[in-house]
Amino acid sequence: MSTLTQAPVLVPPPGRVLPPRARVLRPAPAAAPPLKDPHALAAWRDNINRTALARSGEALSVVLYALTGPGEDPHTDLAAAQHYAERHRLLVVDRIVDTLARDDQASTDQPELRRGYARTLHLLGDPASPVRGLVTTSQTAVTRVGRLYEAQLDRYAALRAALFLVRAETEISAMPSTTLLPLPQALGGAL
Repeated sequence: MSTLTQAPVLVPPPGRVLPPRARVLRPAPAAAPPLKDPHALAAWRDNINRTALARSGEALSVVLYALTGPGEDPHTDLAAAQHYAERHRLLVVDRIVDTLARDDQASTDQPELRRGYARTLHLLGDPASPVRGLVTTSQTAVTRVGRLYEAQLDRYAALRAALFLVRAETEISAMPSTTLLPLPQALGGAL
């Protein structure tokens, strides 16, 4: 049986409290790098896809993915993804649909919180799985948040897997999710 040693806890001497640092002595907050523009994201994704296609040799096995809201029909998105896969001679091995609950902002933004998307990532990372790519309608089916989309592209590059979009990246990638309003609010309540 092993015993774990705990790190010593540093306690200031009695009667001595450290004052907060002066603002000029505080480290500057790390500035986030600017978001890539949609054309740069599309070029990056194309490069990732070319690498995945070269690695696969023949036909690349893919999953068709659709993200829908409550009461929406995924068949249109799956049909568009199927058409894309046929046009590019991709082998479809599965179809996965995530349906978001009403007002489920976390799952909209964080793709790993969605069961179907998480399952797809698991298939992409499993060496025994034939799946080496995902086909979906647009970037917003992955995430609407630019930084999270860039992180997903990093993940696909690390997995050497492809991410095919029926519609290429758009300016929505630069918008934080909090600025997206429901249509009636965006139009000032008209409708």
